[in-house]
Amino acid sequence: TQTNITIYNQGRALINEIREANIEKKGKQNLLILDIPNTVDPSSINLLSDHIKFISKEFLHIPITNQTLLNASIGKKIELIKYNEEGNISFSTIGKLISNINRPVFEIDGKVVVDPPYSYKFDNIPKGLSDHPYLNCVIQSKSRKSDYHLSYITTGFDWGAEYNLHLISDKTCNIEGWYAIRNDLNLTYANANISLVSGEVNFQQQVEGEARSSKRMQTALSYNSDMSQPIISETGEYSIFHLPEKINLSPKSQVRHKFVSTHKIPYNSIYHISHSLQRYRRNTETQSQNIPVYIRLELKAKDIGSFQLPGGSYKVYERNEGILAYIGASSYAISEGTDKIKLETGKTQDILCTFTIKGYEISRDIGEAEMNAVFENRKNKDVTVVWTEKFTDGRWEIFNSSYDYERLDAYSAIFNIKIAANSKEEISFKARIEKN
Repeated sequence: TQTNITIYNQGRALINEIREANIEKKGKQNLLILDIPNTVDPSSINLLSDHIKFISKEFLHIPITNQTLLNASIGKKIELIKYNEEGNISFSTIGKLISNINRPVFEIDGKVVVDPPYSYKFDNIPKGLSDHPYLNCVIQSKSRKSDYHLSYITTGFDWGAEYNLHLISDKTCNIEGWYAIRNDLNLTYANANISLVSGEVNFQQQVEGEARSSKRMQTALSYNSDMSQPIISETGEYSIFHLPEKINLSPKSQVRHKFVSTHKIPYNSIYHISHSLQRYRRNTETQSQNIPVYIRLELKAKDIGSFQLPGGSYKVYERNEGILAYIGASSYAISEGTDKIKLETGKTQDILCTFTIKGYEISRDIGEAEMNAVFENRKNKDVTVVWTEKFTDGRWEIFNSSYDYERLDAYSAIFNIKIAANSKEEISFKARIEKN
């Protein structure tokens, strides 16, 4: 009658169901609880009720297979058949199944036959066989019609946040955020209240067979853009996003619900490059190296939404007259407020950089290096490239530099190189490095 599902972004979910039990009589008896997923953790199953006392619960998982069908039919007569090439029954006889320990043993026409070359025809599926596990409970019931609360933890559910970023100019973009919820189980959960937990929860016991295959399962996709924004609550160190409307989770399916859509928010394109003098050995002769310049997009979480944004994947597109061109993809963690979302989208082909080591001499205690860098901007606009230079030891000093720099930390310096459109900029410096 009611289903609440809490999905963790670790491939697990906590299912809470209120079910109705229609039983034959009051008092002590058995109650079968069906439709439990194959991936359930049996130790996590809880049963609660004000009107039913659960005395024992037996977890059974006997799937419908050729072996289990035979095991359930020992001592019974089974129709043994053969098929012709057209798939029609060409021969039929009746045999009594005597044993099925290693191979089936039949009594046919008064003789014992071991593993005869026939197929089997069963009239029905014997009681107790099911593709899904079930509980056989001994209960004490106060009434014939009662509700009970069933909860359990299972793998087979997962969720993630997906963002589509559309660059509409050099400074502004549109963004959409979607919850992508996946149900890999063969069960339907209809009209369910969904909560999504953002953060890593410690599941102490590892569920047997929980390792997920890297092979992607074929799933159905559905989209819903009419959802209002989620209700967000905090529990300990985790954020919980409560979907404001009930949804259906079909077997082997994915469903996406939009939770944010914001237009014309500001962003910055950061061109950056990293070089390290650690790459070179002592007394290195002059040598040059081409290093690519990378692009990072930066935007503030508060410009997207006034709530905590779940971590997820970001796909970046350039939008021009309604046509999208794919730029790249990145991912980022949970963010909110003034947090900067930093998306590394790949390399640029329009900014080139060549580093030349003119000299690198190191004695036992001290060394000097002479560096030259040439930046070429092929774009039709001015750009700034952030260059980080890393050093082997914390005791270093840059002197005779042709460009201003800042000491970023004990092992690195940073240059902000401004390059005019369709031009080059050359920087050189000498550095003294002392060995600790």
